[in-house]
Amino acid sequence: MAENREKPVIRSEKGMVLVLTLMILVIITALVVEFCYDVYTTTSSLYNWKDAQNLSSIARSGITLSVKTINDAQNVYSYTYPGKVEIPVNNIVDGFNGTLTITIEDENSRLNLNSLIYPNGTLNSDAYFAFRRLLKYLSVDEEIADWVADWIDKDSEPRVNGSEEGAKNAPLDSTDELLLIKKITPQIFEIISPYVTVYGVNNGQAHLININTASIPVIMSLDDRITEDLARRVVQYRELEPFKQISDLMKVAGFEGSLGQSLMNRIIVKASNFHIHSIAEQDKIKRIIECIISINGGSQIMRFWKET
Repeated sequence: MAENREKPVIRSEKGMVLVLTLMILVIITALVVEFCYDVYTTTSSLYNWKDAQNLSSIARSGITLSVKTINDAQNVYSYTYPGKVEIPVNNIVDGFNGTLTITIEDENSRLNLNSLIYPNGTLNSDAYFAFRRLLKYLSVDEEIADWVADWIDKDSEPRVNGSEEGAKNAPLDSTDELLLIKKITPQIFEIISPYVTVYGVNNGQAHLININTASIPVIMSLDDRITEDLARRVVQYRELEPFKQISDLMKVAGFEGSLGQSLMNRIIVKASNFHIHSIAEQDKIKRIIECIISINGGSQIMRFWKET
């Protein structure tokens, strides 16, 4: 009778051992799976990081190639045309099977907002009214010109109600800074940003615009008398023959007389600031470098650099 009472206890202990064994196996399996997953993700991250570093080097090579291209063109030509060049580059280094695309844009084709205020703090009327004309053409409130001028000038006297609120009272460092101005919404910024810059010509005349590359709205901003038709004539003329000197503008019908003469101190035909995009991509990984470089008389200065 005593033996019969012990048997259920033995079977119960064996059952508990089996359950514990299964639980241990499950835990070990989970740990192994987690370890393998960590190894996989760590290895993948390492390879992605390595690929990203390689792409960064490729993109930097694109910037170097762009600067050389710009320098060569500056040495050969007395003018800058066209305003934008896109260059796909093949086989830049051995073993690279991805793509490298370089885009070079003339930054002096745009209206320099920092030129609204002279270095001595006074208003540059030519640049100020040019900006107002640009805003009018783009169907944007012209009062924004006052807000930008107050953001830049050093005094605290508002041109319009509220325009000195939070003003920096110093030049703009980038066009993105416009979004800090209360009057400029993201929608307005999107409209005006293709036509403005914060970089001027490197000879102290920050308001000058390259007539070889300026868009129709920017050309029209130069003078009240320039209609859209006249601006199109400028674009059509330079497509056939770029302006080699500023006086060539007077060869365009409508600019022969006083209008053309009045623009001689407002334009240039050769840029000194260039916006470069270098995009390297391989296996769905992308590296982008964006920079602005000033090139003048053999010297070059990096004004802006962003890598993503």
